[in-house]
Amino acid sequence: MKSFLKIFKILTPKQMRMCVLLICFMFIGAIFEAVGIGALYPLINIIGKPDYLTTHQKIYNLISPLGIKTHSQFIIFCSGVLIVFYFIKNMFMLLQTKLQLKFSLNNQKDYTERLYTYYLHKPYLYHVQMNSSILVRNITSGGRIIFADILVSALSIITEIITVLIIWIMLLIMDWTIAVITACILGPLVFSILKYFRKRITAQGELQNTCVADYTKWLYQGLGAIKETKVMQKEEYFSLQFSSSYSKYSDSTREFMFIDKIPRVLVELSGVGGILLLVIVKIASGVSPASIVPTLGVLGLAAIRLMPSINRIISLFNSIKFNMPLFNEIYTDLLDIKKQKDKDENNQCSKSSIKMPFEHLISVENISFTYPEKEKEVLNNISFEIPKGCFVGIIGPSGAGKTTFVDILLGLLPPTQGKILVDGENIYDDISSWLYNIAYVPQSIYLIDGSIRENIALGIPSDEISKEKIDKVLRMAELYDFVQTLSDKESTRVGERGALLSGGQKQRIGIARALYNDPEVLVLDEATSALDNETEKSITQTILKLKGFITIISIAHRLSTLEKCDFKMKFENGKVLKIG
Repeated sequence: MKSFLKIFKILTPKQMRMCVLLICFMFIGAIFEAVGIGALYPLINIIGKPDYLTTHQKIYNLISPLGIKTHSQFIIFCSGVLIVFYFIKNMFMLLQTKLQLKFSLNNQKDYTERLYTYYLHKPYLYHVQMNSSILVRNITSGGRIIFADILVSALSIITEIITVLIIWIMLLIMDWTIAVITACILGPLVFSILKYFRKRITAQGELQNTCVADYTKWLYQGLGAIKETKVMQKEEYFSLQFSSSYSKYSDSTREFMFIDKIPRVLVELSGVGGILLLVIVKIASGVSPASIVPTLGVLGLAAIRLMPSINRIISLFNSIKFNMPLFNEIYTDLLDIKKQKDKDENNQCSKSSIKMPFEHLISVENISFTYPEKEKEVLNNISFEIPKGCFVGIIGPSGAGKTTFVDILLGLLPPTQGKILVDGENIYDDISSWLYNIAYVPQSIYLIDGSIRENIALGIPSDEISKEKIDKVLRMAELYDFVQTLSDKESTRVGERGALLSGGQKQRIGIARALYNDPEVLVLDEATSALDNETEKSITQTILKLKGFITIISIAHRLSTLEKCDFKMKFENGKVLKIG
């Protein structure tokens, strides 16, 4: 019950008010359901008594002004009233269903979008430590499971419990013996079923939760490296790994679905068997068969409504238990989203729109960095200065801390100690305003499956992309002439991850992207190391044309790339030495 109630803790006050409103609608709907069943009892009773109006003079006096004076007319009138009642009841139930679905799907959409935004805004170190397949699973499945499979199930359970209680009270009024026997049979049965299958269902839910992340991982890994997969002929390997994970997922789903069907059989057997046993007991005790027909009719109708309700209660409880492992895993994330939800979204994700002034000097002062759960320092109290407009080369063996320093400069990794000052201002006092000065070109350029212009002006709406700036940066990246040879010019699509371009063309698009926003600092992290010598030399010449206009910080293994730099910084064993 404690885990069941956790779902309501992630809801805002506004959402809770909507939940209360839905529960009120459900309560009214349950009353409609019970009255709809109970109303058939007097109709059946009236049909079996031709002298009903004669023996009930008050009812005759009440309806005779309406022109209803015969038994047949009275049956027709009662049947018509019931038809109107059932029409109103079902229209109300449709309205309740619409409100429930609107509440569920609107919040499912909202929380899915917020989960995606929430993870995007998580620190870089969080993403380094977290498998992306888990995040994809949380985003794609989290909202649906929370609202469609858990919250709506919880509200539906409340509806069904209210319905069952009201129908049971109706039975209690009609025949308290039948009501007590029904409660004594069905109550322990439902409790036993829920208790017996609880652990098995939770175990299958945990297994499925793990398997979804696992098969998603193999799906991305196989398709994400399709070129290497095919060249190395490893299609079978990835297929087997994916198949193994998906088979476990499928097995857990099958096991859950089978367990979920068992209660229906038990409840139906108990319900139908109980009614027939009641008939046997009543007749055996000397009760006239004709006298139990009305009671039996209503009891049969009640059973027809009670058994599906009890089945749904059990099935919904099982569904909640099955889906709780994922909910528990992202529970903390959901609480964070709840805290953000009532805040204005623009303020929540607001960024400084002003560039941090950079006129003179970048000062690295006593920077140290150690990765979480690691003992060895990657950077140990390093200090140096980079004057504006310089071309600085960063060299050193693998693992020396070069990329870690660049990640600190880019605001991805906050230093363990020390600071980076730009004209005396600490960049971590307002990292967003500092990043407006920065352009970054990594070793492997990530291209979206869009046009050249969309990749250069990444993140800018298509109607806001400047044609003049696109042409300018294409010329600066020495890509303009190539683009003009294409049939669609800069609107040419590059394919998934730039599959339709060469390595050198991808890097030049990366440079053009970096220059589009007029940066003050260009950071190159092994930007040419994956290219052949001729292409690297060509792109290096392109970069050198920027020297003096912007500050260039370049990590490179090939010293030929850094021949024209102003000075080099050699990283080794967490220390740094200025050369030249």
